Amino acid sequence: RSPADVFFAQDAGALGAVSKEGLAAEVAPEVLEQVSDQYAAQDGTWVPVTGRARVVVYDPRVVEQVPASVDDLTAPVWSGQVGIAPTNASFQSFVTGYRVAESDDAARAWLDAMVANDVQSFEGNTPILDAVDNGVVAAGLINHYYWFRKVAEVGEDAVPSQLVFLGGGDPGALVNVAGAQPLSSSDQPDDAAAFIAYLLSTQAQEYFASETFEYPMVDGVEPAADLPPLDSLEAPPIDLSDLDSLDETIAMLEEAGLL
Repeated sequence: RSPADVFFAQDAGALGAVSKEGLAAEVAPEVLEQVSDQYAAQDGTWVPVTGRARVVVYDPRVVEQVPASVDDLTAPVWSGQVGIAPTNASFQSFVTGYRVAESDDAARAWLDAMVANDVQSFEGNTPILDAVDNGVVAAGLINHYYWFRKVAEVGEDAVPSQLVFLGGGDPGALVNVAGAQPLSSSDQPDDAAAFIAYLLSTQAQEYFASETFEYPMVDGVEPAADLPPLDSLEAPPIDLSDLDSLDETIAMLEEAGLL
């Protein structure tokens, strides 16, 4: 009974969950054609608006060897020194991606090992980044653009932390998307289509690239200068449409004692 015409979400998992419930209409074909199949819904019910990479933020003042994988963070040297945000949608999608890429058993084992290693919970990405910068923890799992936005706001000299873009298809290298989908309950489908089309316009995409430091999703719009190219990121080879099993991920986080 939603009065909304469009669902605009920060991750593919939430978009997929709405689609799985049969609540989404199809995106106009001419809009879908503007984005890569790699980042769009396979059933045509949502379209990516921006890309966001999972990264490890770390404190170079205390970290001598940066992790090569999120699995490294379960080692004793990281005990009590890693921040995560279990209630945050981006972390939950990362866990879902871990499940899809590696298996439920592997994701469950990783969560249990992190809990056993005294992982520290925060309310979101920004508190994790601030905790690393302030020496509260040595590292954390966040989306890339939080660091770039903070640097733009306060200057790089005031941000002691650094980022690691993990490679090799590691689960911690997930490239997720914010996206939008028209809702089947909408009584204004033309307006819904126009809004989604605007989000992929050059004007909107340049705004996201320059102001929020996310990856643009259409050709012809370049990401912020300091970002590694999107096609250079070695994300796990999964279909973002498979991130729709949010309920199972939440149940796993509850079983691990993180929710």
